Amino acid sequence: MMSKENQKGVSRIMEKPRVAVVGSGSWGFNHVRTFNNLNTCELIGVSDLNDNNLIRVRGQFPKLKTSKEYTDFTRSNDIDAIVVPSSAETHYEIAKDALVHGKHCLVEKPITLDIDEAQELVNLAKQKDLVLMVGHLLLYHGAVDFLKKLVDEKKIGDMLYLYSQRVNLGKVRSNENALWSFAPHDISIMLYLIDSKPIRVSATGQSFLQKKNNIHDVVFFTIYFENGTIATGQVSWLDPHKIRKFTIVGTKKMITFDDMEVREKIRIYDKGVDGWDVSYDSYAESMSIHDGDISIPKVVLTEPLKREDSHFIECIIDKKKPLTDGQNGLDVLKVLVAAQKSLDNYGKPEDIL
Repeated sequence: MMSKENQKGVSRIMEKPRVAVVGSGSWGFNHVRTFNNLNTCELIGVSDLNDNNLIRVRGQFPKLKTSKEYTDFTRSNDIDAIVVPSSAETHYEIAKDALVHGKHCLVEKPITLDIDEAQELVNLAKQKDLVLMVGHLLLYHGAVDFLKKLVDEKKIGDMLYLYSQRVNLGKVRSNENALWSFAPHDISIMLYLIDSKPIRVSATGQSFLQKKNNIHDVVFFTIYFENGTIATGQVSWLDPHKIRKFTIVGTKKMITFDDMEVREKIRIYDKGVDGWDVSYDSYAESMSIHDGDISIPKVVLTEPLKREDSHFIECIIDKKKPLTDGQNGLDVLKVLVAAQKSLDNYGKPEDIL
């Protein structure tokens, strides 16, 4: 392995990329555990401002270096890649410092909170020939792989619309609303499955628990695509049900993906309406409903976070473009920003930049 740091971003040969994680809170600690268990990389250290988080890391991983200063790793000659699962408002600063100093970077969702800042990171990674990847976790879920194949192979015919629900009672956030906390998961899947450009979005919601800060507890959003497909979602941390579910409606079949199901996560419904192209005056007379069987396919499932982190390392070693690269993160962010603007304007549709 070449140990000399490459400030200009020229690709270098390495057997096992050396990794540091910046942010070891509840989700960041999962990254620490996962990277520590991968045999394709070497986890070197962890940075966190919280003393208790670092104490926990030292207790379970005593060989790791720890620091309260992330620059001890982003600017180190002994680090090849930085993982950034810190709070969203810190993503830009940390990721930029990592890229400027020649480090590959995996940033948790959302990539940043600002479109121009995200574009800067994308451009910087391209300029320096570095891997910039965004942690859209569900695109590494085996069930989403299965959905993508069904959609691309036209097993459901043409997709008409899809909708998602991601609701629960808690955990209530004070630094972001339900849209920014939950919707990146669903929006990333929507953009992945729908082969068309998102052009417009509308969003409505309400703040009940933190009215003074106007932090929305529930948000409903709808994305409109160039090809006529629409995707709608509900996100909330103020709901009696724990639901993580997608429903896809096509011209031939319909699919549900229920992530709360332990085994039967995907169901394929042989249901639909026949007679789409018949030009009768009365559509009711020209169309017929078919109601067939429900099939439950076997889906191979592995831990999405392990797949995500392994993919990051694989892209560094093999110099590949990540499935969820910086541009993918930017595309999701553009939808989020437009949705927030619509939310602030009581549901007025907003164009997606």
